[in-house]
Amino acid sequence: MKAIDVQVQTFTKEARKFNPDPEGIELMARKVFKRESVFVAEEELIAALRKAQVKAVLMSPMGWARAGREMAQIREMHDYMGHLKKAYPDVVLGCWGDIDPRLGYQGARELERCIKDVGMMGIYTGAILTGIPVNDKLYRPLYGVCAEAGAAVKLSVGMTAIGQGTPGGGGVHLSRENPIPYVDEVAIRFPELTIVAAHCAWPFQNEMIAVMVHKANVHNELHGWSPKYFPAELKREINGRLQDRIMFGTDHPWFTYERIFNDWETEGYKPEVIEKVYHKNARRILRLEV
Repeated sequence: MKAIDVQVQTFTKEARKFNPDPEGIELMARKVFKRESVFVAEEELIAALRKAQVKAVLMSPMGWARAGREMAQIREMHDYMGHLKKAYPDVVLGCWGDIDPRLGYQGARELERCIKDVGMMGIYTGAILTGIPVNDKLYRPLYGVCAEAGAAVKLSVGMTAIGQGTPGGGGVHLSRENPIPYVDEVAIRFPELTIVAAHCAWPFQNEMIAVMVHKANVHNELHGWSPKYFPAELKREINGRLQDRIMFGTDHPWFTYERIFNDWETEGYKPEVIEKVYHKNARRILRLEV
């Protein structure tokens, strides 16, 4: 194993039916990432992980807790994610759940089921698609379940490719992706909760650094960005005082492993720091037995 990737997209042809906007995904692939179709056969996704010597935590194919979906569809999607873990245990460590916070305790019960039976690592959510800031009280039942189960919550921060380059940015409020006050407040309210900020937090990298320095239960995985383009403040912290708090994430297949590994390994990081980022930190922070 070379790395634990804590953010791999489940763009399989089998999961395409769960995605609310597969045509939009294809458009973003061409416009932002200069890629053709990202939807591949299940076996092709697994083969790419094996070739790269990566163990993966998979992202829900549904699209970050969108409103208006039937619980039966949500359960079917989560069960498909469980199938991937059971069918390919050599590379699939688990998944991030996709539960609309507006479902309240019904959603919390589904989260409990998935942590117990599906191999869910926790939830991934954010204001980008829910429209609800992550410190809103609607999330509290979900955070409570994760805290009690020792599972993590992954909260979106910073700029996103979603809505990028469109009039009005698709309605995404970038201000709600600032770690202060949103992630910071969740960390205060749930000090026993393992919180993982998702993405490089640009243009809020200094706020993200401050939250991690101040709140011991907050960490950061850096999917969706090439390390070549991390701001200087973040690069310095990765090589220094936050080297134990950063995790490897790619957003594969948006990014190829060949490119991401090369970019990490040519940016001047210490070898021992690369080893921590690639897998040691995720093992400890997410309590992974791999």
